[in-house]
Amino acid sequence: MATKSKYVYNANGVDFTIYKVEKPTKSGPKTYWLLEDFSTGTRRTLNNVSREAAERRADGIRAAMVKGQAHRLLLSNGQWQDVCIAVEILRSANMAESLGSATRSWVECVTILDGRATLRDAVKFFVGHNYGKGHQLKTIRFDEAAGLYHAFKVADGKSESHCGNIFSRLKRLGSKLPTGVLLDNLTAGQLENAVVSLGLSPKTRNEYKIVLGNLYAWAGKQNPPFVPKGFNPGKEMERCKVKHGEVEFLDVKALKLILSALPAKRSDLLPLVVMVCFAGLRPSEAVRVEWKEVGEDYIRLPGMKSKTGRSRQIPLQPNMKLWLSQWRKEEGFVCPHVSLEHVNVAIKRVSGVRLSHDTLRHAYGTHRQLIVKNIGAVAEEMGNSIAICRRHYVNAFCTEAEATEWFSLGPQQGDNIITLANHDLRNPPQTGDRTEKVATS
Repeated sequence: MATKSKYVYNANGVDFTIYKVEKPTKSGPKTYWLLEDFSTGTRRTLNNVSREAAERRADGIRAAMVKGQAHRLLLSNGQWQDVCIAVEILRSANMAESLGSATRSWVECVTILDGRATLRDAVKFFVGHNYGKGHQLKTIRFDEAAGLYHAFKVADGKSESHCGNIFSRLKRLGSKLPTGVLLDNLTAGQLENAVVSLGLSPKTRNEYKIVLGNLYAWAGKQNPPFVPKGFNPGKEMERCKVKHGEVEFLDVKALKLILSALPAKRSDLLPLVVMVCFAGLRPSEAVRVEWKEVGEDYIRLPGMKSKTGRSRQIPLQPNMKLWLSQWRKEEGFVCPHVSLEHVNVAIKRVSGVRLSHDTLRHAYGTHRQLIVKNIGAVAEEMGNSIAICRRHYVNAFCTEAEATEWFSLGPQQGDNIITLANHDLRNPPQTGDRTEKVATS
């Protein structure tokens, strides 16, 4: 059992109690010298290896008290390191404030905010609303900003379908937000709840978030700006994880049904279906193509009209040339007055063929790779990576005979679809020869 004795040590006028403790151990009794200290405001005992060490430690505490450094003993090593870092930050910022005054200011501001925003967000908001030199932030309602953004896109020469898509999405989203809400009063959480309430698929929700991010980026560039600099809740919204399943594609029989039904009931959609099924264009790209970009043997898709931002050249198949000869004009769009909204629903209504996302384009890739025997060439034509085309289209359940028939389908003649016969799909005939090599199926 340990035995304890104590004595008082006077360190230049300050008394410290030192305890001598002896504890029995297997190797014999051990002696410890415990210094009792109250300089931190609470009692603590400091272990020392000898009486002399305890007294030297008492002298050190007494000296620290005289210099006003006793409060240092209240901090752990990690806390003291934080204090030193904070002091260096103040020095590097050339601030006249001391660490104490800076801390007091921070506490006051955080208390006022009461968890509604971070201090940084509050400062950004203040700076955004007080640009100085008379340039004040212009407050605007969400629906007003959406209308101006749509008008900007139209004036910028974006396609009718692209502008219509922006208008439709922002209008739907606005119906789920509080009436008359200001653009700069919305948070990422409010916008996310509004998007989720529309009951959209994860992929479409991500597209809505992209539109919102672009809207706020545009609003911050106006003069005067509609939102504070750097304020963009659309960019802060969490992106949904999209599960990529196996692609679906049409067979020749289903395509014939569509091509037979559209001329009489939805002729406006026929050029779009042809451009996607026989040239591999994305619907959003097809509606942007103008006749000046359609040559005799190729469609030259400019980078500004391509999803990837890179131009590409798409060879015209013999049947594609025959289709285009029906509509060819000197200028204008190949697919005029076409809205991409509910296209698949419209096709199903008139033909009975159900289409999922990109079914028509996937059908092009599936059949095309059996004709050219080069997945790299297919990827270049479609504006996809080789890896995506290989994953989607190689080893698809489609035969070469079906692929040949796919690219033989021409315009309807009477009740039948014209089928081009006896031609080499790898070397399309010249324009002058195309009408001589057709037969009615």
